[in-house]
Amino acid sequence: MRIGINALFLIPGKVGGSEVYLRNLLCHLAKIDRQNEYILFVNKENFHTFQISQPNFTEVFCPIKASFRPARILWEQFILPFQIKKSNIEVLHSPGYTAPLLVSCCSIVTIYDMNCFYYPEDFSKSTTFFLKLLVTLAARRSDKIITGSRNSKKDIVQILKISESKTCVIYGAASSHLSVPLAIENKVRGKLKQRYSINKKFILTVSVSHPHKNLYRLIEAYDILYKKYQIDCQLVIVGIKGRAQSVLMSLVKELSLEKRVMFTGWIPDEDLSLLYSEAELFVFPSLFEGFGIPILEAMAHGTPVVSSNTTSLPEVAGRAALLVDPYRVDKIAEAMHRILTDETLRATLIKKGFNRASQFSWEKTARETLFAYKRVCERASSG
Repeated sequence: MRIGINALFLIPGKVGGSEVYLRNLLCHLAKIDRQNEYILFVNKENFHTFQISQPNFTEVFCPIKASFRPARILWEQFILPFQIKKSNIEVLHSPGYTAPLLVSCCSIVTIYDMNCFYYPEDFSKSTTFFLKLLVTLAARRSDKIITGSRNSKKDIVQILKISESKTCVIYGAASSHLSVPLAIENKVRGKLKQRYSINKKFILTVSVSHPHKNLYRLIEAYDILYKKYQIDCQLVIVGIKGRAQSVLMSLVKELSLEKRVMFTGWIPDEDLSLLYSEAELFVFPSLFEGFGIPILEAMAHGTPVVSSNTTSLPEVAGRAALLVDPYRVDKIAEAMHRILTDETLRATLIKKGFNRASQFSWEKTARETLFAYKRVCERASSG
């Protein structure tokens, strides 16, 4: 097969979980598949960033920037189909919610969640309109939809009126680009903490600061933890600055937590891995997720997890995390306090977390995705 990968959506360090998904998928497809040919359609921002040396992987450069969304959409819909035909692509995988609607080959789209339908405030009004339109059309015109959880499949089927048989669930995993450090030298540990203004034990969360990520309530819960329970630690928030950032900064100032709540922005993988390992606790209070990779990453690093009990997160966390109502600030604070003060509970969650994270692997993701490519092509040739 000649398999096309539509990477036009990807802006390195700016698209969160969808970047983790695509990079890990491609890395493991390269490991397991030396037979089929892969053609990556890349943009100005991600050109030469995939670093795959296998001879069956090649890049086709598209001279547009994904950060200028209109240009990316126009190229995807009107120029990419000609590139696909010229490259003799048999199946195109678009792993960024949208896909070209008129193509000469089979088409698979990955739709991670229905966020733009549930939380349109994460986007501008124009972006929300076009996302809803293009996601709906891509889902209906594609031969197969891949999503990351049973919860997301349910949403796609209900909201987009898509048949269940057209949508398949393929789980992701903790990022394989994060190496779990066996030991951290004091010198390295000290430099890392100094870099991000960490001078105490700390609680970690990894999340873009959009409204649905629920960081506002997390900060309120942390305030209770510090002032009511008198737990002396910091809260470190790692992730891209989103549409709720200014509101969060105002809350931190209002609660006089400027020296206790740290916003790092996006950080490199090696730093993130060390922060996962050094954290006393990982908290993921999101109101809505298509999967929840950071939960598995924290577990793989031996860090106990508090997670919200909504959407796909119980499906990912299983029984290896404390699950809480994300709308109840007091319950979030209580769960954090329990893990920080109960050594037996802490040890149990760490052990369960290692086991849970090991149940997900990108090699399995790659194999199931490759099977989807083959099945779609087989059906096209036989039908």
